[in-house]
Amino acid sequence: MAVLAMDTATQVLAAAVRTADGREGSVALHIPRGHSRLLHPALKGLLQASGVEPGALDEIVVGVGPGSYTGVRIGVAAAKAMAASLGVQVRPVSTLWMMAEAAVPDGDRPTLVLPLLYARRQRAFGALYLKRSGLWTTVAPEQVLPVTEWAARWRAALGAEPAWDGVIVHDFPESVRVLLGDGGGAGRVWTLADAAGRLGPALLRLGRLPEVPALAGEAVHRLAPEYALPVEAEVKLAERSLVRHGDG
Repeated sequence: MAVLAMDTATQVLAAAVRTADGREGSVALHIPRGHSRLLHPALKGLLQASGVEPGALDEIVVGVGPGSYTGVRIGVAAAKAMAASLGVQVRPVSTLWMMAEAAVPDGDRPTLVLPLLYARRQRAFGALYLKRSGLWTTVAPEQVLPVTEWAARWRAALGAEPAWDGVIVHDFPESVRVLLGDGGGAGRVWTLADAAGRLGPALLRLGRLPEVPALAGEAVHRLAPEYALPVEAEVKLAERSLVRHGDG
C-alpha cells in the first residue's frame, strides 16, 4: 500500500511517503509561514524522489491539529482535495500525538510525553501521552492551558510514577520556554526543530494503527481541522456583538 502523510499545523511543514514495497522518504521544512506556497512543491518532489505517481497512492494520512488556524487548514484541505480526486481514504491524526511519536519512536521503558504548541498569551495546546510496550494511552486529553499549569501537571505525573521516563517537545520562543523550568528535573526537553525530521515518519506509523479511523466518501468531506482555540477574528467579532447587544 502506497501512503502519503502530511502535517502543516506547526512551524514545520512535514511530509512522508511509504511506497507499496515498504520504502520510506520524508521531508521537513522549518518555516514559520509559507506552508500554502511550499506544500505542493514539497509533496511533488517527495513523490518524484520516491518513484510514486500520485495515482498510485492508496491512502493519505493528515495531521489535523491543533495548531495554527491557517496552517491546519492548508494540510487538511490538501489531503481532502487529493483524496477526492484520487478516490482514496484519509486517516486523520492529532498533530500533538504525531509530535509525541516523533519524540519517542521506540524504547523499552514507559515514557510520558508532553507535546506543546504555543497558543499565545503564555498558553499552550497540549496533551499528556504515555508510551508503554509500544502502545500509546492518553493520560491528559488535548486542551489549552497556561504553560505553568502544563509544567505543574508534568511534574506531578512524573513524581507519582518515578519509573517512567519523560520527554517534553515544544515550539516555544525562549521567553516562554523558561516557564517550563527544567521539565520537572526528569527526562529530556526537545524543541520542535529537534524533532522536525521525525515528524513525517511518525505520522506514517500512527496512520497504521487500528484506532485511527479510515475516512472515505462523504466522511472525507466532513473532515475538519481541530483548532482548539477560536480564531482571533471570531473572538473580536463576538466581543463587538456583545457590546452592541449591551448598548441596545
